[in-house]
Amino acid sequence: MRTTIYVTDDDQTVCAALSRRLTKKGHLVRSFDSGASLLEAVKYEVPDLLFLDLKMPDMDGLETLRRVRQTIPQTLVVMLTAYGSVEDAVEAMRLGAYDFLIKSVDFSSVEPALNRALNYLTLSRRLEYTTSEQQRQYAWDHVIANNSAMATVRDTLQQLVSQGMPVLFLQGEVGTGKEFLARVVHYNSPQQLGAFVPLRCTELTGPLLEHQLWGYERGAFDGANQAGLGAIEYADGGTLFIDAIELLPLPVQKTLAQALRTGFYGRLGGHDRLPLNTRLIVASAFLENEPGQEPAFHPALLAQLRDHQVSIPPLRDRKEDILPLAMKTLQAYGEEIGRPKIDIEASMLPHLHDYPFPGNIRELEALIKQAALCSHGPVLSAQDFHFQKAPTNEQPSSPNSIHLQFELGRQSLADIQRIVIHEVLRLSNQDKEQAARYLHVSPETLEK
Repeated sequence: MRTTIYVTDDDQTVCAALSRRLTKKGHLVRSFDSGASLLEAVKYEVPDLLFLDLKMPDMDGLETLRRVRQTIPQTLVVMLTAYGSVEDAVEAMRLGAYDFLIKSVDFSSVEPALNRALNYLTLSRRLEYTTSEQQRQYAWDHVIANNSAMATVRDTLQQLVSQGMPVLFLQGEVGTGKEFLARVVHYNSPQQLGAFVPLRCTELTGPLLEHQLWGYERGAFDGANQAGLGAIEYADGGTLFIDAIELLPLPVQKTLAQALRTGFYGRLGGHDRLPLNTRLIVASAFLENEPGQEPAFHPALLAQLRDHQVSIPPLRDRKEDILPLAMKTLQAYGEEIGRPKIDIEASMLPHLHDYPFPGNIRELEALIKQAALCSHGPVLSAQDFHFQKAPTNEQPSSPNSIHLQFELGRQSLADIQRIVIHEVLRLSNQDKEQAARYLHVSPETLEK
């Protein structure tokens, strides 16, 4: 990793020797003999890393550090001194120094400090890039809402974000985009500085869900040979998204309701009460407990969620949004498979508009990707689309059967294999493990 490094020391011998050592490592190095000359230089160029001497005339290193942190807070600062003391190190760290080194004749301590700083810069840049990409991907203008009901959902979510709402309940059919909207909320709020942690209740059994949610101390249960963090702790300062909340065991829902009420929670097997510093977004395809059926929600949790509920309309009620969503998927997937200019034939638009999409946006995305795989031309035509037929009395719908039509000579065996995989994934609600069981292959095979 090549970086820009500034070295500031009133001893010209030290400056020259350290600069030569860093330059040999392939870095761009500039040296300064005073804090004043350094502060003038950073007006025009911001270094990645700064080695700064503690003892300098006129303006010492601590005062220079104080001004540097005000001007270029993103630069990592390593303090250098020949006389180091605990008090100096503590004060330097308090002012924002990244590291503190004692100067030696051979500068042997510089290289480890440099490597630590470079590792930190690498991780910081990676995080910055990832965060900026996610902020772009989940910007508010990426929420397609030509439909008035969906526009109301978007406006309501924006209002709740501005109010700092700590709990949010997204209700909607499977495939309506609940997790996407949860991520939009996260990346457009102060919680974006923390992690977005999804906990999908469809993927874990009851006991594992409890372990994954709260974390646990060593010895909390058989096999807990060491402590483990839970999703709620990983999401500290960020957002915890619990999908299919109705599958969370009722006792765990009760504990979650208590944590929301008190603002504290605990790991399994532990005695410490930890502060709840996490926005909670839960999602469900259910509205509430159905009469005569096993309750899906604990009353205490449901009472809290009802005050923060946002219902997402199904795609069949958002006809105005079908084409924009289809084109958005096609553009992104086209770039992924190396066909960025692929389009949809105009004659297909009424068919997309009239299809009920029982699987909602998830089904639409799978349909578009499947059509793109079938097509070898620049435009997707009717022959490329394979709509799921509505069930009839003679042929009841079954999750264990699929019905696809192919035109002989148009698709290769590889194309047909990809289409079948996409259809099985669609019927499995994009659950790769379930789809793999249907196809008698490993989940890793579906990644190829």
